[in-house]
Amino acid sequence: MGTRKWFVCFLIGVLVFGASIPIFAQDRSKTIVFIPKSTDVTYWLFLRKGAADKAKELGYEIDYQGVATEADIAGQVNLVNNIAATKPAGILLAATDAKALQAPVENAIKAGVPVIMVDSGIEDPSIPYANITTDNFDGGYKAGMLLAEMIGKKGKVSNIGITAGSQTGRERSDGFIEAMKNFPDIQVLPVQWTNAEAATAMNIATDQLNANPDIVGFYSAAAPMAVGIAQALKAKGLDKKIKLITFDPSPEVLPLFEEGTIHAILAQDPYQMGYRGVEMLDRVIKGGTISPEEKNIQIPVVIITPENYNKPEIQKLLQTPDKF
Repeated sequence: MGTRKWFVCFLIGVLVFGASIPIFAQDRSKTIVFIPKSTDVTYWLFLRKGAADKAKELGYEIDYQGVATEADIAGQVNLVNNIAATKPAGILLAATDAKALQAPVENAIKAGVPVIMVDSGIEDPSIPYANITTDNFDGGYKAGMLLAEMIGKKGKVSNIGITAGSQTGRERSDGFIEAMKNFPDIQVLPVQWTNAEAATAMNIATDQLNANPDIVGFYSAAAPMAVGIAQALKAKGLDKKIKLITFDPSPEVLPLFEEGTIHAILAQDPYQMGYRGVEMLDRVIKGGTISPEEKNIQIPVVIITPENYNKPEIQKLLQTPDKF
């Protein structure tokens, strides 16, 4: 095929099928790649928006690439390796699995591509240039203390987690369990992992409700699971009786909160994670250093309840990315 004919075919592909310019044809020196845990959860769009806003200020482009679900750990490993090989200016990464993603991060940095972890880190936090995360243990602890108050400090509760290999998932579950140790009259069912899938959470919650009709509360470690749990509660007519607390005020969660199926939400600030992540990557790219005090940043959670829901500072956390 001649060069001109090939180019015409390629151009038709771009116009008709929405094909993008091949990665090898792009200028990667001003590209920062944000790799979320998955592309099927709206939460990551908030982080992407923060990264994109700071990138625009500093003259970078944000390339957003991710695997479809958090269960695809091998896919994320391959994606990080492949992206690092294209030599972008830097990578923001939320690891699906703290252990599996450690080697790809280390290899990327050795190859000269700076990496900053956002939201979810790897086992050895000294490897990336910085870690910008939520204080997930403290968030889980606060959720446990609040749920205990809601159920009168007694009864049986369910702990619906993200993934066992995720640093975020472990810390949120551990914090919740630690809080529950303060209440001898509360029984916590063994944590159930879901890969952050609403359908899986719905099935688990349904099974638990069938086997434990005395459950009085559910703790959801992320928004997708809250949606699944809410569906299970509604199907059994228990949405006004059983307390449900979740992380993340994602758009699909807010209607459930407003109608009273979800009783409290723990809000992170993913926008700031993305914004500060790009800011720190820019410093590294330009030859600067990150101080020990900035190496591990943990952003505290904000608890959203019906009492503070309409306050301006809370509403700011609830905006969808297109309205920032």
